Amino acid sequence: MKKYLAVFSLFLYSCSSKPSPTQIIGKLNIYQPSIIVLEEGKQVETKEGFYTPQTEEVWHSDKRFRELERRGY
Repeated sequence: MKKYLAVFSLFLYSCSSKPSPTQIIGKLNIYQPSIIVLEEGKQVETKEGFYTPQTEEVWHSDKRFRELERRGY
């Protein structure tokens, strides 16, 4: 009986010492620039393949784009 109690106690301890997914996500530091400037003619690799801008392009993050839209109204 003591053996089972010890194993059960070890199991409970190991479960309580692991961080939850929300604790892990809260500590992530993912950097996302608010603006990306693509140079004319400089090839960029994307998930879908390669892209070559014909002119200089400015891409805004979703958050920045929404902020700019709100300013216009």
